[in-house]
Amino acid sequence: MIRQRVLAILLLLIAFVALALSHTFPFLDDLSELEETAIVFLGAGCGLAGVWLWLRKTPGAPTPRAADDGGSH
Repeated sequence: MIRQRVLAILLLLIAFVALALSHTFPFLDDLSELEETAIVFLGAGCGLAGVWLWLRKTPGAPTPRAADDGGSH
């Protein structure tokens, strides 16, 4: 679980850096449109993978019970 969270944080940091690179740094003017697009897609993919890893349940982890699961009170 810890390794999964660390990897998720690393991917989210990569996504943040890619977002910052694509919007703020002037040296990207020297890159081609294809390279700029690749940076944006890399950032989006890392962000989605990071969120997926953060929210993914570990195998064998108990599932949370719903508040109104129809059980006895």
